[in-house]
Amino acid sequence: MDQDPLKLFGQRLAMFRKARGWSQEKLALESGLARSYVGGIERGLRNVALVNICVLADTLNVAPAELLNFEHNSSLRVEQVLTPYGNPNEPMVAIARAVGKMNSEDQALVASLVKVLATRFRSKR
Repeated sequence: MDQDPLKLFGQRLAMFRKARGWSQEKLALESGLARSYVGGIERGLRNVALVNICVLADTLNVAPAELLNFEHNSSLRVEQVLTPYGNPNEPMVAIARAVGKMNSEDQALVASLVKVLATRFRSKR
């Protein structure tokens, strides 16, 4: 491996985070990790534990192996992050982009609305 694995992991983490349109603070809040810890990981200064790799991967909705796949350290489109196992569903991607830019209170409101609508549509079938 030509480069420092901690820096490569940090670059990979930052790439997935940015593809979602999230700040380091948003990733920290969603994952339950400290923002300074996330920043240190992205700068290649922290030797991240396996359990935290799994937490970060779960938070970003990717497989842990994707965070460690240093051979594909190129830019990602948000569609690749949101739908890693098939063709993106464009309306869902647009919704995910918009919701990802909202604060957590607004995201909770959207989630509540979606649950109500899903229940209503299920009852009409």
